[in-house]
Amino acid sequence: MHNSIDKLTNKIYKKISLRILNRKKELKKKRFQITDANNVQMLSNIMHNKRNKKRNPYLLNSKTTYDVVSKLDFKSSYDLIWGENEDLNSILEDLFKYGLKYLQTIDKTKNKLIENCLLDYLPYAKISAEFEYALEPLKPDIEDVFLNHNIAIKHLYYGISESFKKAHKSFFENKETKKLPQNINKFVETNLPNLLQKYLDDTDNQGKRAYKIMSEIMSYESEDEFDSISHGPEWEMHQPLTISERPLTEVREEVIEAGNKYIDTIVNEQKELDPFYLDNPFYL
Repeated sequence: MHNSIDKLTNKIYKKISLRILNRKKELKKKRFQITDANNVQMLSNIMHNKRNKKRNPYLLNSKTTYDVVSKLDFKSSYDLIWGENEDLNSILEDLFKYGLKYLQTIDKTKNKLIENCLLDYLPYAKISAEFEYALEPLKPDIEDVFLNHNIAIKHLYYGISESFKKAHKSFFENKETKKLPQNINKFVETNLPNLLQKYLDDTDNQGKRAYKIMSEIMSYESEDEFDSISHGPEWEMHQPLTISERPLTEVREEVIEAGNKYIDTIVNEQKELDPFYLDNPFYL
């Protein structure tokens, strides 16, 4: 987990450096026009993403932050550190993904909360149920499960992004980069579980309920397959009959067919109605 937070904060520091360097070029300002002579070298280091454990372990310090914001016309220190528009959206999505992993690492009880949220992406709920309950020859490839898991994270972020952005700005608006890794972890711990729970409440646990139905249908199908395999060829000729004297497998197949049709119907319904697909048509 330590490597993950380092990777995230390094990306943030790199973006800050480029943001300052590009704005300096855009405004055609010299370093001495941005900060005083004693701090010019520090500014140069920052623009090249060089950090010193004693002088600027978190890249920026308060003086340089103030100078850069005021002299390079940034709206605020928040915009300097986190960016705007797509730049901001990109880093917040990375932070969200990190946050899910971090929560799972520090508190195993959050695994169920996160998984229930991810199941709201019904293709992931479907493939998860198939992987859990289908017999070995019919199990989906683990790579396909991981692919749908990653899309489910994107789907979850899409649904939670506005609330996540507001919470992030409220937490970080007046914070600079000092102790950035610790503050990111604190933000995740104090905000993300509540946001996830609210998402579940707002969606009425749709994904969890759909997964339960899918699991029951697929478990039923697996039982039918197991009976057929375990009893051998004689099963077709000597299988039990129903009250109306129909072969048991014939009735089971009707149930399975209806169940699979229901699963496909609710998955397709989501694709028709969920705005996630409107903004991300390549996942259709």
